[in-house]
Amino acid sequence: MFVTQSARTWLGCFIVLLMCLTTDTSSAVATENNTAGVVVRMQGTSVAMQNAMPRRLMVGDEIQRGDVISTGRGARLEVRMFDDAILTLGERTVFVIVDYTVGGQQDNALLRLMQGAFKAVSGDIVANHSGPFVVETERATIGIRGTTVWGGVLDGDFEVAMLDGKGIYVETRAGRVELSTVGQGTKITSADQPPSKPVIWKQKKTDRAIATVSFDKL
Repeated sequence: MFVTQSARTWLGCFIVLLMCLTTDTSSAVATENNTAGVVVRMQGTSVAMQNAMPRRLMVGDEIQRGDVISTGRGARLEVRMFDDAILTLGERTVFVIVDYTVGGQQDNALLRLMQGAFKAVSGDIVANHSGPFVVETERATIGIRGTTVWGGVLDGDFEVAMLDGKGIYVETRAGRVELSTVGQGTKITSADQPPSKPVIWKQKKTDRAIATVSFDKL
């Protein structure tokens, strides 16, 4: 039976979502306080789901470890994590807070982008070198080393760009590249192909990427 790429993407998202809802997504979930961050800004509608229970998000609401966050059409969501990292999600994004542990024996930020676009500004976990800050995607793993990073689909391709800071790595099963210059980006066509050689994006392309996670002007 022929299955379109769109159907495969949605099927993959559904499977990961089901895993998040039916299994322990983090070794830290059993602690008394699972709070990882707080919603500080939003437009449109966003929901968080955990233990098969959805909750509509509002400014001031807490984000928990293990949350599966979904944003609606035209939506934007900004979350300040407890180490002062900032996560911004674009419309129709599904994003999982797999683990976010601060102040434990080992700090750890493990996130997963299932679909959509995000921007991340790293916080104290990276600044203090106290643990990893990683965003997993279907095609690649993004390691953040004190920077502002964008990831999402542009012109049908999944791409990653370093908007500011010290650097990131992007790794697939077939290879790894380092983004070390502000404005560099890489394209990831498949988990079985290495990321493309980093290049400096033209400003128009960078602006289009940023627009996917930018709030409407008042």
